Amino acid sequence: MTNNLNLLTTEEFFLSSDPNLDKDMVTLIDHYTGDIVNYQKLTGTVSDGCIYRVKANGISYKRMITGDISVRICGATGDGNTDDAPKIQTLINEMEAGQVLNLENKRYMILSPLQINKAIKITGSSTRSSTTYPPFIITNNNDGIIVNVSGVVLEGFGIYNATYFTTTPNSFTGIKVNGTSTNHAYDIILRDLLINGYKTALEVNYLWSSQIQTLKTNYCQVGILVKGESVNNEISNNTSLSFEFNTPDSKGIWFYDDTTKEGWRIIDTLIYGAYDGIYAEKTSHVNVMNSMIDFCQHIGIVISDECYNWNINSNYIALGKPGYGLYLANNVENPLMVRGNKIIDNDILSYNTVVDNQISIGINIVGAGSLYDDVRGNSVKNFKVCDIKANEDLKTTISNNKCLSDIEFNIIGNFITNDNLGTVYYQNLNDFLHLGKVKITYADTYPSTSDPKWKRGDIILNVGPSVNGPIGWVNVTDGTNTWKPFGVITN
Repeated sequence: MTNNLNLLTTEEFFLSSDPNLDKDMVTLIDHYTGDIVNYQKLTGTVSDGCIYRVKANGISYKRMITGDISVRICGATGDGNTDDAPKIQTLINEMEAGQVLNLENKRYMILSPLQINKAIKITGSSTRSSTTYPPFIITNNNDGIIVNVSGVVLEGFGIYNATYFTTTPNSFTGIKVNGTSTNHAYDIILRDLLINGYKTALEVNYLWSSQIQTLKTNYCQVGILVKGESVNNEISNNTSLSFEFNTPDSKGIWFYDDTTKEGWRIIDTLIYGAYDGIYAEKTSHVNVMNSMIDFCQHIGIVISDECYNWNINSNYIALGKPGYGLYLANNVENPLMVRGNKIIDNDILSYNTVVDNQISIGINIVGAGSLYDDVRGNSVKNFKVCDIKANEDLKTTISNNKCLSDIEFNIIGNFITNDNLGTVYYQNLNDFLHLGKVKITYADTYPSTSDPKWKRGDIILNVGPSVNGPIGWVNVTDGTNTWKPFGVITN
């Protein structure tokens, strides 16, 4: 006892077997923090830990928690070398739902992943501080933190693997959220976190109604991996996923092909240097807005099979190498689909203007299930093959785009309006140019049967013109179509 209050330290008290000390409530000085704390005697038995303690004579006590809990009370060293995982894990296990664990601005080595099985909050001083280093959890080729329940908040600290993935590839994950098909992970908040050096920075499984905000990742292969039926979540608030240019097959956000996902919002997010910025399979009803996908090494956004109803709006998408700005390759038609994807008001460009004879397309729509897409108001520049290309029969509406690449055909597709800037190539006999209320297409003859899609004034240009033959045919009646030749070609 070495204090002016004549109080025992926690170490002195719990090493004692003196029954005279066994009061119902005792006031002690914490051995690690120096704080004055109260312990209440319990009638049952517990394991000796951090919040729950056992005296040398077997009497059990519980620490009274009135505020946030400092990680120091478990005796974690934070020296970056000693394995602090067992002590921190014991403290986490003893915490109650709703309690907050504060990390000090130190380096905590954990040689086994921390398992979180209660709805607690773990917080640090912030990764955004310009004056102090935030708390860091260090792993040595093992997973970092595994969240197994709903309602967990992780905020204001960093986690990194001692050897970065970009130096020596590994198979580990920085933070993993483990919902299941029968027990979804709800209301998870991951905010102001820095994750470095793993194969996967963040993996979420069956995540529902949760938020990922101001997350920063570096030196990983995958930024955010989304698995399971993950629904109604948001990635936002200057989340930044950065990659080394030479990391093979790197992905910023990867919606994995295991089961359907929907209702994601990706807002105010930066993805830098990834091979594929966003790669999606079996994912629908997604909004990608006001984000920057910069220096992609292959494709900005890939929308693959069973992906429907994406809204890609007001983003900056730029390639560091020849490739695709957007690649829509959904080959599975949805019989319930009422509209296609919307690609609106994006800036899409390639920084590399030197390499020729490469696949280099701004917006490429090829999947048979990518029907009724609306491509509108985009600015597309510096591509070598095409600015906007939509395969035949997809009924893609292409309107009011600025196609600025110096190539022969800027736009290849159908349902192309006359307010696009750039040259247009119409693919087949089912392509139409709409000029106000008039529809113009081309064929080798006019239709032999009436069709209500044809209106008075619609024109079919003759693809096989000859002397004494017409330039084309015009429909002069509604309802029952009446086609009349015009512009007879003379010698």
